[in-house]
Amino acid sequence: MNHSVEDVIRELENRRIAALVSTDLAALNNLLADDLVHVHGNGKIDDKEEYLQGVASKYRYHSIQRGDLNIRVFGNVAIVVGRLSQTVSFQGDDKRIDMNAVVTQTWTRDADNWRQNSCHTGVVST
Repeated sequence: MNHSVEDVIRELENRRIAALVSTDLAALNNLLADDLVHVHGNGKIDDKEEYLQGVASKYRYHSIQRGDLNIRVFGNVAIVVGRLSQTVSFQGDDKRIDMNAVVTQTWTRDADNWRQNSCHTGVVST
């Protein structure tokens, strides 16, 4: 079965979401490029290590849903733009925060895998 790059990226994004919700750091680590740049909705910028530390010890992802994804492929680079709705809390605090955003991600293909290289979240005011 021949999957399009767009199908592969959608599946990897589903795996990334599952890893965040289940706090599966090993799976998440494998999906992220070593030189990851992650821009949170509040403007905070994390590298890969900082992002994984946040998932491990700061944030709790209760649910994440993605809307339609616009995926454009340019050789070994895929740019993904789409809506995101998520419910998060800070670990140790039961207060849940609902967030709606538009997210732009860059996925790059190395020798054998696609990995998320950058993510920029723009929070949508309600």
